[in-house]
Amino acid sequence: MATADELNRGRMNEVDHYVIQSNMGYLCQQIRGDAIITNMFSKHIFDTDDMDIIEKQMKKSPRQGIKAALKLLMGSGGVNAFNAFIDCLNKSGFAHVAEKLQLDRKEKTETMNVEARLPDPESAPL
Repeated sequence: MATADELNRGRMNEVDHYVIQSNMGYLCQQIRGDAIITNMFSKHIFDTDDMDIIEKQMKKSPRQGIKAALKLLMGSGGVNAFNAFIDCLNKSGFAHVAEKLQLDRKEKTETMNVEARLPDPESAPL
């Protein structure tokens, strides 16, 4: 069984990663303030090194800080990062953003499930 630390570090799953990456511009425009970053630190999604990186980027611009946080979230947030991110969005006043991400996640999951059931065209008889 995986430890809490193992679940909280490492790359997020493929669907969640895709949803965050596909919405990067939208997220950078919509998310404001550092409350969400602090909430994610509290949930152990970010460690102190991550916070140093984010704070350095925040000094350049808030958008750069959010972008850095999202990249860290995708690359080292862990398998539970997406759900924790959704929770932090809701608690930080960004419920509309959380709703959009959850809808995109559902649609991507359904698409992948349909694709998984389709026969492989290369293995079909001629």
